[in-house]
Amino acid sequence: MLSLSACEPGGQAEPVKPAPVQQEELATDAQALLDLVALTSLRPLAHEPVPQPVGSRIINQAAAIRLGKAFFWDIQTSGDGQTACATCHFAAGADDRRVNTIHPGFDNTFDSISGPGQTFTLAKITSDDRVGSQGPLRAAFTGLNPDLTSGADMCVVVPGAPFNEHRMVGPRHSPSVVGSGFYRNQFWGGEANVLFNGWNIWGDSGNNEAGILVRIENASLASQATGPVTNFSEQTCFGRFLVGPDGLGAKLLPRQPLQHQRVSTTDSVLGDMANPNGPGLLCDGEPCTYDAMVREAFGDPMGNVAVHFFSLLWGEALQAYQATLIPDQTPFDRFLSGHLTALTPKQIKGLAVFVGKGECINCHTGAMLSDATVSWYETAGPLNRDGGDTGFHNIGVRPTDDDLARGDLGIFGGVPNSVSLSPFDMGAFKTPTLRNVGLNAPYFHNGGYPTLDDVVDFYARGGDFQNPEKSLDIVPRTFSTSERAALVDFLANALTDCRVATYRAPFDHPELPFPNRATLPVTGRAGVGNCR
Repeated sequence: MLSLSACEPGGQAEPVKPAPVQQEELATDAQALLDLVALTSLRPLAHEPVPQPVGSRIINQAAAIRLGKAFFWDIQTSGDGQTACATCHFAAGADDRRVNTIHPGFDNTFDSISGPGQTFTLAKITSDDRVGSQGPLRAAFTGLNPDLTSGADMCVVVPGAPFNEHRMVGPRHSPSVVGSGFYRNQFWGGEANVLFNGWNIWGDSGNNEAGILVRIENASLASQATGPVTNFSEQTCFGRFLVGPDGLGAKLLPRQPLQHQRVSTTDSVLGDMANPNGPGLLCDGEPCTYDAMVREAFGDPMGNVAVHFFSLLWGEALQAYQATLIPDQTPFDRFLSGHLTALTPKQIKGLAVFVGKGECINCHTGAMLSDATVSWYETAGPLNRDGGDTGFHNIGVRPTDDDLARGDLGIFGGVPNSVSLSPFDMGAFKTPTLRNVGLNAPYFHNGGYPTLDDVVDFYARGGDFQNPEKSLDIVPRTFSTSERAALVDFLANALTDCRVATYRAPFDHPELPFPNRATLPVTGRAGVGNCR
């Protein structure tokens, strides 16, 4: 039986379900399945408008996208001059690094998986350890480096437990930024608010103590951008801020963008500014500065005060760029548009399981296959069927107390992120998109499940922990061997945008060096492979 409306507005009404449909019939009749899917919330992503910020200070959108792409990929944005935003979001928008990528959990004790500096081989994690992303060494900020050719700040390394002499690792698995412009909130717990206040991630919530500089709606990506770059375990040295004479703005504005990284002359965004003879961006054939790029995107009045309001410019520019990363060219999109042969027979059977007995559509709904989007919030309202916040669910990956996530009471802020204040928000995490999920192993907020087969097994047994707060949708389900294989095939292949896999425009990028991985070579708009 197919659940057509798994998450009703306000969480009040029972889901509407059509007459029973035979799974076997759908698995062999592509047109019948397409006709039935057309009655659900699923649709091509190209039909989903990207939420537009309301109240933006950008005056030149193309220039803002160029500035945002430079910000995103530039290792100079970090305290150590080696860690860009992209360092944790380069592989289909996520992170495939394996050396020194284990966080010990909030008990600060490494279990038997892997320790600081070691290589982690993907495996099921059964403790509170989790796969994170390596950031900088634990260090204290002492000042900006006056040498404009240096990407690093002046910082003093202060080793401390649990990583000691090794680089720190974040406490959650890095989610993909591809398609993130459709989300209403960012981060696994939704801490980055849909309202951008111009300063930090908190919007106008009770955790914001900085006041409101601006009120920009539909701008959670701008809110999110202000978080990692001021976090000493992710990008900065402790004590360096975004604004002020010793802030990131004061550092970047006089520097040449991407001066330590090569950019392709065929880059889909930065190609006209690329230096054909070396690293860095050029303006009219001469080394450019971030100051010049800021003024082009925001105008001279904002450029004149950029040091003092750099958080606003940083957030808006990064949102402008990341909102262009739209993975809407998948076999699934072609199938939904009427091309019945875009999916293989096995994938068609997998889709039938997805919308049928698997009821994956309960939460992985809409064009983005997630109920955490702006459009689904507008359709379904603020509450899900459990009574918790729309887009967030406790699914029993780990015990609730391991990480309270949406119901956090103080780890990331002073008041709960939860709007509903429902117990179902305790330990509830954002529903990630399934687009390109085959490229984003390992899975869940802790990176604790190495393969999609493991994920399907997890849902088949109704989760691993029977938390009192667990969503009522997470119940045991029985799949045949062929149904399980078909569902995995659909997830792994039918939802992959080839352009993401091959770094083709708009997913092309500058060169990116790493401290714990081989350098990611520069690509231009043609990427590194062919797409049919």
